Amino acid sequence: MNTMQAARLVETGKPLKITNLEIPQPAAGEILVRVRAAGICSSDIHYQDGRSRVTKLPITLGHEIAGEVAACGEGVTSFDPGDRVCLFYLVTCGKCMMCCTGRDNYCSEAKMLGKNIDGGFAEYLVVPERNAFPFPDSIPFSRAALMTDAVATPFHALKRAQVRTGDNVLVIGIGGLGVHAVQIARIMGAGKIIAIDLSPEKLSLAKKIGATAVINPLEDNVEKEIEEITDGRGVDVAIELIGLTKTIRQAIDSTGPGGRTVVVGICPEEMNLNPYHDLLLKERTILGSADQSRADFPVIIELAARGRLDLSHSVSLELPLAEINRGLDMLRKKEENPVRIVVTFP
Repeated sequence: MNTMQAARLVETGKPLKITNLEIPQPAAGEILVRVRAAGICSSDIHYQDGRSRVTKLPITLGHEIAGEVAACGEGVTSFDPGDRVCLFYLVTCGKCMMCCTGRDNYCSEAKMLGKNIDGGFAEYLVVPERNAFPFPDSIPFSRAALMTDAVATPFHALKRAQVRTGDNVLVIGIGGLGVHAVQIARIMGAGKIIAIDLSPEKLSLAKKIGATAVINPLEDNVEKEIEEITDGRGVDVAIELIGLTKTIRQAIDSTGPGGRTVVVGICPEEMNLNPYHDLLLKERTILGSADQSRADFPVIIELAARGRLDLSHSVSLELPLAEINRGLDMLRKKEENPVRIVVTFP
């Protein structure tokens, strides 16, 4: 068999098209991965709708990927056919200062799977050997796929925020990222973990996986609730995962003296900031966090393998590739409050 099926974005604003393509072949230093699972992320909807731009059309979307090594190019020494791998979704040069200092998400040559180059909504794809990380049989493919973004992105963000033992942490947005942010904050030693969302179901899940308090802005006064929960101190760390000026402002205002706000949600709008009130007066810090680093992967995989990171609540639905547009629509409309919908391959 020389061909494979792939879900391609051919035109923005249109459903993905299932297309037959030639199976790519690995060059020197590359591996051919037989995809077994690929998570559907909100970013995929943004690319489909044209809210975020891909750099070529047509393109195979999908950047949360786990599978098996199908073949190895010349010089590959880390893997053999049959190895289970999950993929770091930024293909970088591996040689620049950023790559060599663990900040490869800032590599000027970085190309993202499913945005700049063909991604994982396909039966096979080729990646450099250095983009693959092995994981044990105890982790199902569908959960391993989520580790590459839905877990790695909040892990990277909370690491940047330098969560310390006893810190009060606020998580705004309990979706695919927020569900894992709650757990990661707990693993990092957070004291009180406060979850904010509009969905009672998502807040119930947050409590189940480690949140010590939950707030629904439709029912609660957020400022008053946080003041009571933290004894008037405010939170030490707020992570914003939605990407709205309103929720970013809420995150900043919720932090107390020395508080750190880390913004992960993509917000294209400008917002007002008062340097004296928002930063200087309470010595607050506002951080941005983009993607993740290769250095995050071994830690995440180890946490999942040891059961410290519980991914049993992470996959809401598994669908075959033929139903990918149904999955995208479900996530877009938030039908049944999905955490993550995953495309799986037999």
